Amino acid sequence: MPAIVHFQEDAPKMLAHDDDINPYLRQEVLSASPVRLRWMLIRRAEELCGLVEQFWDQGEDRQAAQWLLRIREILGELLDGITGGDNPLARTVADFYVFLLKLCYQAERDRDAERLRTLRELLAIESETWQMVIRKMEVGEFSDAESSVPLPPTDQPSAFSGGDSLSLEI
Repeated sequence: MPAIVHFQEDAPKMLAHDDDINPYLRQEVLSASPVRLRWMLIRRAEELCGLVEQFWDQGEDRQAAQWLLRIREILGELLDGITGGDNPLARTVADFYVFLLKLCYQAERDRDAERLRTLRELLAIESETWQMVIRKMEVGEFSDAESSVPLPPTDQPSAFSGGDSLSLEI
């Protein structure tokens, strides 16, 4: 059976304050596919990492903390959007987002610019991955974020089961 990762369609959650969003962006979000929404969220979190670094450089720790909170919210939203906890691919993706959340927390707690850069780099890779999925969908290589390659079953614990399937130490 092919491994399928399903993502919840929660476009309205991304629009926290309609008054704060320009009409173009609002329309873009409301008309985006679930895959494109994920990509948009990932890109935004990546951009915010750069903003946090700038605020830290300027000594604006309070502003940086506000944007770090938004990054954590985005990562939490990405994690929350993963369904199919019995699917090994879904468990792996969930574990990855848990890792990113921990990395974000550690960067904020220690005001660690290196961890923040690592978070930004990982988000950039994740963004590129989702952008490739979007391109393939646009040319009709597949219709949604499904994999046609069956994955072997795994009995390893994961973020879904509350286990520690990967080391989150940095």
